Amino acid sequence: MLVDLSDPTPVWLVIRTKPKLERAAAEALSRRDFESYLPLVLEPRTHRRAPRGPVPLFPSYVFVNCSVPERFNALVYCPGVSGVVRFGACGAAVEDEFIVMLRKREGERGHLVFKEVRRPLERGQRVKVADGPLAGYTGLVEQYLPAQARVKLLLSLVTGSRRVELDAASVHCA
Repeated sequence: MLVDLSDPTPVWLVIRTKPKLERAAAEALSRRDFESYLPLVLEPRTHRRAPRGPVPLFPSYVFVNCSVPERFNALVYCPGVSGVVRFGACGAAVEDEFIVMLRKREGERGHLVFKEVRRPLERGQRVKVADGPLAGYTGLVEQYLPAQARVKLLLSLVTGSRRVELDAASVHCA
């Protein structure tokens, strides 16, 4: 939703941070007595240099609950903050219910968790096709393509071996 930045009503503003400084910006905002919220999510690691532990759900963004006209300079000139997300003269904000829903889903963990965190498929791993026209066949993983959520398999069919590319969600460890 869009809000007038001159309105003194406290709202959850969307704040853009400098790249990879979401946590630092949220901590700096908290030290300046702003109520900030950085939703985190636990993602499966897709490569060995991927970050361990929870990462920001919305990279380069933090939510801040504040009355803008009173403390605009303290908000904008905070370390790690690039500025308020704006559309013309209006600022971007989210409803209180959205923040409450995210916090409720975090629970005691302090971060969100995807329903199913699966390890990436590795070359040479034996898998079984769970659905689709090739359901029930087993094969070997030739290549896992995490960006496209696809997997290249070498399937053993009645007529011989065939290479196929399938959706990674349709295969399971055999």
